[in-house]
Amino acid sequence: MIAGQVNRLEAISENLANSNMPGYRRLNVDQKVFDLIYRQAMAAPMNMNWKQGEAYDPITVDFTPGALRTTDRPLDFAIHGDGFFVVEKDGKEYYTRNGAFKIDTEGRLVNAGDMPVKGRSGDILIPPKVNLSELSVSPDGTLRAGQRVLDTLQTASFSDLKKLVRVGPTLYSTPQDMSPEATSPETTVMGRVLEDSNTTVFAEMADMISCMRAFEACQRMIRSQDENQGKMIQQLSQ
Repeated sequence: MIAGQVNRLEAISENLANSNMPGYRRLNVDQKVFDLIYRQAMAAPMNMNWKQGEAYDPITVDFTPGALRTTDRPLDFAIHGDGFFVVEKDGKEYYTRNGAFKIDTEGRLVNAGDMPVKGRSGDILIPPKVNLSELSVSPDGTLRAGQRVLDTLQTASFSDLKKLVRVGPTLYSTPQDMSPEATSPETTVMGRVLEDSNTTVFAEMADMISCMRAFEACQRMIRSQDENQGKMIQQLSQ
């Protein structure tokens, strides 16, 4: 039971730490039976023997979209609808909703972790003489500098988001038996826009308070069980 609350507290802490990170998806720990156990424990007779464990679902990712926010920064991008931007490291593709990109020393469009952003032609290169204020992106992801087409931002979608492997606050990979799919026609790419985290700070703070109270309840249940066992030992020894 306490282990479950530890997982819950870790998820809350990470949600709060990344509440301002674009594209972040909050973590969630589903609590199965704590409320029921807590109510029963408070009303339990002194000779009741309680289990010390509790079933929890693993930590899951809440893929609910975050709010879209205009930034007016030419290298900020967001996806409206399903889908992820595609980045690459060491020959492996990863997927992200964080479109706060930059240009590295080689002229490549990269994410905050210096992973190249993938276009349909490979790495997206921004020529050094391009005026960034002239950058624009079409809903299909076509990136232009004025009238010149540079590339098209590659996007990917997945039918079962629960299978994605979380490898960073806003970064995901796929298991070997899973491949990306084409995004739907309704999915669009937006420029000078970022998607905010879907974390609500006030809700996370309320969950943290609830978690601390749950810790206290767990401690009371353990003390109660210890007292019950002590009394049973005394009765058997008489």
